[in-house]
Formats: sequence, structure tokens, C-alpha cells
Amino acid sequence: MARITEQWTPEYLSVGLIARRCCVSNSTVLRWISTKQLSAFRLPGGHFRIGRTDFSDFLEKFHMSPDNQLTEKHSSDR
Repeated sequence: MARITEQWTPEYLSVGLIARRCCVSNSTVLRWISTKQLSAFRLPGGHFRIGRTDFSDFLEKFHMSPDNQLTEKHSSDR
């Protein structure tokens, strides 16, 4: 069986993922969204999603560290 070496990265990110990457709470990310500091859209179920480009723009605008990878890491995130 062939191994897939390409790692999948989502185009849209969840509030929880952004909170972990920025070391803040989900509530903080939701506040950024409600105050229009971070662009997002709402899914039919009510959850928000943020585009990778919008998140990168947010990091740059607010001088936050863009060093974090936007892909899930296995053991280093835990």
C-alpha cells in the first residue's frame, strides 16, 4: 500500500484551533470575531470558521507570532 506523505491542512480553521495557536481562550477568539478584529463566518450549526488567510492577516496586523504551524502536531501540542 502506498504511503501518503502530504499532510492535510484545512483551508478554514475552528475557534478552538486558533485559541490553542494563540494561547488564549475560545471566549477571547469569539470576542475578536464579535468586534470584527478577526473575520469569520458562521456554519449552519452556529459554529464559526476562520479562513487561513484571514488568520494570517490577523496575526500580522496585531503583531502576533506567525511562527506557529497551522497544522495539527501529534505529541508536541499536548
